[in-house]
This record gives sequence, C-alpha cells and structure tokens, in this order.
Amino acid sequence: MSTKRVLAIHDLCSFGRCSLTAAIPVISAMGIQVCPFPTALFSNNLTYGTFTCTDCTPDMPQFMAQWQKLGYTYDAVYSGFLGNAEQISLVIEAINRFHRTDTVIIVDPAMADDGKLYPVFTGKIVTSMRTLVQKADVITPNYTEATMLLNEPYTPQAPTTKKIQRLCKDLTTLGPSQVIITSVPCDHDKLKVVCYNARTMIYDEYVIPRIPFATCGTGDIFTSVVTGSLLQNKSLSATIRWAADFVSYAINYTYKAGTDSREGVQLEPCLSYLRGLQQQK
Repeated sequence: MSTKRVLAIHDLCSFGRCSLTAAIPVISAMGIQVCPFPTALFSNNLTYGTFTCTDCTPDMPQFMAQWQKLGYTYDAVYSGFLGNAEQISLVIEAINRFHRTDTVIIVDPAMADDGKLYPVFTGKIVTSMRTLVQKADVITPNYTEATMLLNEPYTPQAPTTKKIQRLCKDLTTLGPSQVIITSVPCDHDKLKVVCYNARTMIYDEYVIPRIPFATCGTGDIFTSVVTGSLLQNKSLSATIRWAADFVSYAINYTYKAGTDSREGVQLEPCLSYLRGLQQQK
C-alpha cells in the first residue's frame, strides 16, 4: 500500500516551531508524507518582534504547474497561516488543480485569537477566508475565528452548549461538512474542543485543562494531527481527542522544561508520545 500524501500550504520559519516546521514532523510521525508548499520563508516566527521574510507568492503558480506536469496527486490539501488575500486565491487554485473525489480539503483559517485579528491582518482577511472555507471539507477555527467567520460578536465568557452547537451548524452552511472549533472558553480553568459533522448530524465536545503557558504553533500542531487522523479514517470524535491530548502533552512538556515560549512547543521529544497515542486510538 502506498504512503498517503499531504500538500501542506504554510509559511516556513527557520526558528520557532510553527507552520511547516510543526506540520512536517507531526504528520510524518503519523506515517504520512508531507509535501511542503511554502507561502513565505521567515528567519523566525513573529513572536520575536523582528524578522526577515521572503514572500513566495510570485513563485507559487509555477510550482503548481510543475507538479501538475509531473502528475502529482494528493490525498489531502491542508492550508494554514496565509499572509495575504492573493495567497488565499492561490490556495483555491491549488485545490482546484489537485482535488480528486477522495481528496480531503482541510483549512485552518488562522487569522485571529483572543477576540482580535493578528496584527499583520486587516478586516479584509475575514472576507477572503470565507471564500477559502467554501472549498473545505474540514475547518479548524479557534473560537475567535469561528465568530469572525460568522460575523458574530466575540465574548470571552464560556458559551452555552446550545450556542456552540449553533455556531458549528452555521459554519457548515459556509461550505465545509465537518467543523472543529478549538479554544472554546470553559469554566474552571478549562477549555473545550468541539466538533460537528453535518452529514451524520453528530456533535461532540472534549474538555481539556487550560495550561498557563502561551506559545506559538499549537494550532498548527492540532490541525496537523487532525489531518493525519482523518487520513487514517478516524472519526471526528476520536480525532479531536487525539489532537487535543497530544497538544496538551506537548505544551505541558515544554512548560515544565522552562523553554522560552518564543521557540514554540518542543515537538522533538514528544513525537514518541504521539506514536503511542496512535497505537491506542
């Protein structure tokens, strides 16, 4: 049986584990080939305050043309942080070029957190992201991004189960049949991860402890596990547990190690735990 293949469309940071430097080791550890499609090359992630960057946007069309010429196919197309609206249109082009009937399209609409857009974006990114979400089978917004996609007000208070179920269902009307929402506020120093499958009409949620350590790349790690799990034909309920358990373990490991939060999660020593979870799930 051939190894499954993912086209991973993210930026590449040389220092500070996030985007492709998170996706490649995680998905590879799950036995799936990662074919990186870098949108930009960064000296380091944005949490350091200063960085140098090379924008890959002008080169992306010829990359796709070459892959199509060689007849490459992908079992999944997975997009993460995108720097501008033009890159969103190029991701849509990649989906149109490489989509087969069995290709899973996974979109992490990474653009906001804690009720506000990332500083590099303006409100135009939300409109553009809605266009990309229409192409997805699965989306993985955090709670802030979910409210923005639906043009709903964000509040930091824990939403009722009824409200979060409605948000999930409303997000499926934008295009994706499966929705996962991360970082949903919960009582007593906890967070929820929730999921909804519009085909089966099954909603589920998973409560995890809130760890007092903020670092970059955790959303990339989460959606990378989601991608690997879905390509192994796991259910959405099993998938969110697998992803949340691994991210929680990796954050806790990094926190206890006293690592500079700007470096991101210490993935390397945690991958054996991911493989162990894979055998259990």
